Amino acid sequence: MKYKNVLGKDFNKKSEAYKHFQKFRDEMIRTLQLGKYLTEETPVKKSWMDQLFKDYFLCEDPKYYKRKIGLGIENWFFAPDSQGGICLWIKQKDAPPKHNSKECERCQTNKFCIGMVDISHEGPSVPVAAKWIFTCFGTGVLMNENPLHRVKQALRKAIKYQIKEFRASVRDKCQKCGEEGYGLGLEVDHTPNFIEIAKVFIKKYGEKYLIKNVSKTSTEDIWYFINDKLENEWCEYHLKEATLRLLCTNCHDKKTYKKALSGTLHP
Repeated sequence: MKYKNVLGKDFNKKSEAYKHFQKFRDEMIRTLQLGKYLTEETPVKKSWMDQLFKDYFLCEDPKYYKRKIGLGIENWFFAPDSQGGICLWIKQKDAPPKHNSKECERCQTNKFCIGMVDISHEGPSVPVAAKWIFTCFGTGVLMNENPLHRVKQALRKAIKYQIKEFRASVRDKCQKCGEEGYGLGLEVDHTPNFIEIAKVFIKKYGEKYLIKNVSKTSTEDIWYFINDKLENEWCEYHLKEATLRLLCTNCHDKKTYKKALSGTLHP
């Protein structure tokens, strides 16, 4: 097996490992444990996530590490992100308490003490995405270093409102098999698939031009357009070209698996 000990199981494919992770994440949501720190009793065990960090967090970017990991990971939890989805979060470790020079023998005898350097702070909680930090699920931290990935993420972010409007306009049931569902049990599917639509748009404007017109904030890894005209043109193009439908996870997975076998891209 290529990916060992991923939440208690071994896998040959990243897609299978990630689906296994999603199953336990969804159980955290179903049992109303959002915002709750992981333990050995929660559906996603803390020891599992600590092991993933040890085995599959391959980060060589000190700035990214400092921003996301800080002084270390105290715990993990699942909670909404700024885009309205459910995301994995890290609670960073707190720094040691402020040094008390009055109780320090070295300070009282006028000797140098490293504790005099005040590094105290409360470790923040920061959002991460499992596919973006663990190489058993995706490309890990390296995904964010792919300029074209930035463009694709900006494309997805720009049409979020269209996806939400579509979901609000249809009944909560699969438009293929008729099974009723809610939340993560139903997914919006594209025909043609999203990547095929995006590929034509990227070819029209050119990768270099699009890469220059996306950016992100200093605290998040969500890429977005900084060119309003370009973003509006993409939204209009997507609205015209995309046919959307609501599928249950089973029907969506069957379609995705069928496309993967035929060599086409993920929807």
